Amino acid sequence: MKKEFKKLRGIVPATLTAWDAKGEIDGEKTKRYIQYLIDGGVGAVFCGGSLGEAGLMTMEQRRKIINIAVEAAKGKVPVIVGTWHNCTRIAVELSKYAEDAGADIAMAALPHYPKPTQEGLYEHYKAIAEAVNIPVFVYSWFGQFGIEIEPETVARLAKDGYIQGIKYSAADVRAVAEIIRLTEGKITVMLGVETLLLTALCLGTDCSMGVSPCLVPEETVKIYNLFKEGKIDEAGKQQVAIIPLFNILTHNDTRDDVPLIKEGLKMLGHDIGESPMPATKVSPEEKEKLKQELRKLGKLK
Repeated sequence: MKKEFKKLRGIVPATLTAWDAKGEIDGEKTKRYIQYLIDGGVGAVFCGGSLGEAGLMTMEQRRKIINIAVEAAKGKVPVIVGTWHNCTRIAVELSKYAEDAGADIAMAALPHYPKPTQEGLYEHYKAIAEAVNIPVFVYSWFGQFGIEIEPETVARLAKDGYIQGIKYSAADVRAVAEIIRLTEGKITVMLGVETLLLTALCLGTDCSMGVSPCLVPEETVKIYNLFKEGKIDEAGKQQVAIIPLFNILTHNDTRDDVPLIKEGLKMLGHDIGESPMPATKVSPEEKEKLKQELRKLGKLK
């Protein structure tokens, strides 16, 4: 029987991972960083995702980051963990581990190599859901994985009780609206494109995950809170205010954004180390642009 699940609300940062000089996870620095996010008012934390560099981790490290996140959150906010793998059997194993470790939600990105059919995706999530008692979320990001899950497949999984949410990372409000319509608002729909945060909230999404809240959580949380207070104009102004920072961090998806986020955190006094290869170094020009934008937001003098 599935653990009782209440829909997620608010801003959910994709937690970054702190590494030491030997390429091992620095647990204490990661915990302090997670506390920084919680202090910023986030609604939950998500570890072991793409921004958390899980794709650069060994299986032992993937299990370790789950334990670190659960220990850091201490029940203050829900912990979502990335349990994705192209192999369904391994995704099931990671999801079981997450449940045993005390995580609240297992979020598995779409298996993408070899490329499955929609029926294959359905069976993948069904297998995960049947193996655990915690809620299961789909993580769909065409730009990263080159594959999409159709709204009809999402609705089928939701109707059959195999998923309780989806993180949808594409600037396609039509698909978001269709997922909400077909699932009748019964699952958590989380947008992964923060430039459309306010638009998506108006459509009926429950929460959002993006790049900026990993660096300046309070600024993104403010958009959500203003919207919930009915202050739409103010929420819009806040949305516009953080878009330049988002543009710097992402470079329109032309480079890895994690090193830039880590550089920004270092400027704010939260040094969580460097990223493992093949991540690239941040240029002096990029650092200066980032510093200027943080100043505009009042985060630096």
